[in-house]
Amino acid sequence: MPGQGVYAQLRVVDLTRGVAGGITTMLLADAGAEVIRIDLPGDPFAGLSGYRVWHRGKRRATLDPVSDVDEIRALIATADVLVETFEEAPSGLDAVSLAALNPRLVHCSITGYGDAAAHRGRPAVDSLVAARTGLHWEARGVPGTTIGALSGRVDPLADLETGPVTAVGPDRAGPMFTGIPWASNAAAYLATIAVAGALRAREVCGRGQHVATSLVQGVLCSTAIAWQRAEDPDSESYLGWTTDPRAPKGFYRASDGRWIQQWVQLPSFMLGVSEGDELAVPHRGGVSPKDADLRIATDYTDMVLLHHFHPQMEAAAARFPAADWERVAAEAGVPFEIVRPPEEALLDPALLDDGCVVELPDPDHGAIRAVGSVLHLADCPAPIGTGTVPPGTDTAWVREQASREPEPAPAGTEPVAPLAGVRVLDLGLAIAGPYGAQLLADLGADVIKVNALHDDFWMRTQYSHMSNRGKRSLAIDLKDPRGLAVFYDLVRGADVVHHNMRYGAAKRLKIDFESLREINPRLVYCHTRGYEHGARDAKPANDQTAAALAGTEWVDGAADNGGTPIWPSISLGDTGNGLLSAIAVLQALYHRDRTGRGQFVDTSILYAHLLNASMAWTTPGGAARGDRPVVDADSWGISPLHRIYPAREGWLCLAVLTDDDRQRLAKAVPAAAGATGEALAETLTAAFAADTAEAWGKTLDAHGVPAEVCANAPGTVLFDDPGLKDSGLISAYRHPVTGDMEMAGRLMDFAGSRVPGRPPLIGEHTREILTELGLGDVDVDALLEAGVVRDGAA
Repeated sequence: MPGQGVYAQLRVVDLTRGVAGGITTMLLADAGAEVIRIDLPGDPFAGLSGYRVWHRGKRRATLDPVSDVDEIRALIATADVLVETFEEAPSGLDAVSLAALNPRLVHCSITGYGDAAAHRGRPAVDSLVAARTGLHWEARGVPGTTIGALSGRVDPLADLETGPVTAVGPDRAGPMFTGIPWASNAAAYLATIAVAGALRAREVCGRGQHVATSLVQGVLCSTAIAWQRAEDPDSESYLGWTTDPRAPKGFYRASDGRWIQQWVQLPSFMLGVSEGDELAVPHRGGVSPKDADLRIATDYTDMVLLHHFHPQMEAAAARFPAADWERVAAEAGVPFEIVRPPEEALLDPALLDDGCVVELPDPDHGAIRAVGSVLHLADCPAPIGTGTVPPGTDTAWVREQASREPEPAPAGTEPVAPLAGVRVLDLGLAIAGPYGAQLLADLGADVIKVNALHDDFWMRTQYSHMSNRGKRSLAIDLKDPRGLAVFYDLVRGADVVHHNMRYGAAKRLKIDFESLREINPRLVYCHTRGYEHGARDAKPANDQTAAALAGTEWVDGAADNGGTPIWPSISLGDTGNGLLSAIAVLQALYHRDRTGRGQFVDTSILYAHLLNASMAWTTPGGAARGDRPVVDADSWGISPLHRIYPAREGWLCLAVLTDDDRQRLAKAVPAAAGATGEALAETLTAAFAADTAEAWGKTLDAHGVPAEVCANAPGTVLFDDPGLKDSGLISAYRHPVTGDMEMAGRLMDFAGSRVPGRPPLIGEHTREILTELGLGDVDVDALLEAGVVRDGAA
């Protein structure tokens, strides 16, 4: 129903603890579902600032899954969706029992490690999963890149920088703690996709299913750009410098002390506009991305150029205030933003006008600002207007609901892959667009990558390898009327068109929604952008500039405590936009299954980063704000009890979140008993320095203290685990150019899930796809000869 959201008729039961479950069920509530949250006793995450945001629009009851199991089961019997985070389900709440109770139930489990057998049973805490898997290392990366390390590559730039000092993070050796819970955020995106996919499958077959994801799958999702193993990492254009910590990431301090972000660094701009006493675009031009005389590509060896020009660009930035840089960058059309904390983003009137920031009633503060709508379905708008109520507010109502007799649910037929039989046309560029379409391929869709004729460079890169797997490629000139006619023929039989080019360019090519809807009224058209709707809509944007605008770079860089903002390669900006787009497409297909109508949907990189920083909230005037995690200046952690510690050899990560945990720690480290604050940190630092991390890990495990020994490198713990390869969590394939490849594989578990195949070569399936359209060999040959299409078959 218009104005109520696509899931207005659905009931969701939320039995989760922590970040991932809270965000997943918030997104379902934002889509109109009735979400009933059961606050569970002993929740170690109950104090998170994000709970005031993530539980908005939900009814809240306090029940015990053991003593109140009958009431909870009765409630689940009336539900469409259950989301839970049980590492071991209580009796009667396991997947088999619940499927028998309610065959139409879509049951989603979010765990720490899923079916990663070697890691199962370890604490399901974001920071500890990050420590165990090496995600804390990837926050800054390793010299030579993790791809180089995993691939056994000899680094030709090994002498470019020596010692522990890096351009990313604090001036010290070792892994670094991030303020954004990247693994949990990724798991939330994945769980929401899994639920949306299972709901769509239920529309087709009538039956629910058990779906799942985990924090370790969230790690694999968030590291997709940086964690790959290639037989030939030196193949042409494959390896980039963007994940190498020796490469400055475009942060400069302006004369007023504010940090600015210009990405990808453009020396022609930074040096060209700052030649005089005032910042100005020179009359000769040559400073925009389109006409720059001096630019730095992302190819690995271009890191030498970056190092050469970085000191000059740094000096130029320091001569002028941030606002002046912002003005001249907008004039030149250069991707640029001032880095700001997330609370400043929430006070931005443009974001409030767009709806990606929303003002909600609050029982303690009157009103708060928080992340708002992060995906739009044109035909199913769902205004967010209800805040978060205290735990237990609706306990009596929930018990009454549980006493009602549910209607019998027909069992239906066995579900298949959520997008089996669905065809997607992917016109995406770079990462955000293609990654979203790749997720649709993972769900069973036939995804046709519609390449421009000269996409060779980008299709060879590591960024293409992680965002184009499992697709077929058609290389075609859409500016040629004959090419456009072929594309229109594809549209007639397609279900989804997905892209992230500027919408004005789509209009000029006549592939905008309005044009394609005339050809296929059932089409779901997904457009992903950089920023919000409004004045910034036309600005060039990317993962890095949107992260600056939304505040994630500020949080991860410990800028609250004087640290330097960072853009970690685990950032879910481009990929987060793609993840949101997959959710939007699945919701629109669910709506189409019910109504027969296609629609326009859209998301953005900025929306993803606002969601990534959604633990932040502030009052409308900025007088009060949420107590979000704040990392110390050296990026050890957020408190003496939740941080990384150096041991005599290696590093440890603690996550002591409850009073019981603290008592266990006091038994494991008696000197820490009674100490608080800085004294506690000093005591623990001295204690852990007396022995190895491995030895301390055994001691802490024996006392039941939530802790992990930090992996000694990023990725190896997972990529060298044969069980993960056997289960498909790590995908392996042979590529015609880069040889044997390994990278993130199965990110979600659902009926019909599959391990994605390799990315295509440009134009590899051109003849095959044109033949499916009914063109004969003579017609295809004529198009090839005329240069309208390109055949790149391996």
